[in-house]
Amino acid sequence: MEAASLKRSAQKTATLRLVGLRGPSCADAVDRALAAVPGVSEVTVSLADEKVTITFDTAQVSVQRLQVAVQDAGYEALKPVHGEDGNCCGGCGG
Repeated sequence: MEAASLKRSAQKTATLRLVGLRGPSCADAVDRALAAVPGVSEVTVSLADEKVTITFDTAQVSVQRLQVAVQDAGYEALKPVHGEDGNCCGGCGG
């Protein structure tokens, strides 16, 4: 293989706020939708916090694509959350 044709994978973890979760079946639907996206390696949905944490390969999928997967499942995924308190850290301009 040529070195130029190799793509390095870059694992990233993002946390998105979720809107519309009403119970465990909603959390399961979001989990299944995100797990089906190529490049996603781990999904953790917190029903109590209304957040989902996703580990994914940035060479295969973007945060925007993850948001679309959540929307396709019937829920809303807001922009990434950075701070433990659920607020953006401000470092990304988000």
